[in-house]
Amino acid sequence: MQIIAKCPECGGLAKWNSPFYVCTVCGLALRRREYERMHDKQKEVVYDAQITENEQDNKKRRKERDYLDWFLGSKK
Repeated sequence: MQIIAKCPECGGLAKWNSPFYVCTVCGLALRRREYERMHDKQKEVVYDAQITENEQDNKKRRKERDYLDWFLGSKK
């Protein structure tokens, strides 16, 4: 049985060739632990990017809500 994973560098297929994962596209060769570390780092980067997007969305909503509150409050 051959283990196939996603290359953390280019996104290509990385096949298990004991003791390495070897990417069929870019040729990157990583030991299992190195592969897991890179994979975990990518997860963190994606998670951080999602948090940043959520923070930006929240700021935008807050700004819109503050403006609406100000606009509706100034009409009284």
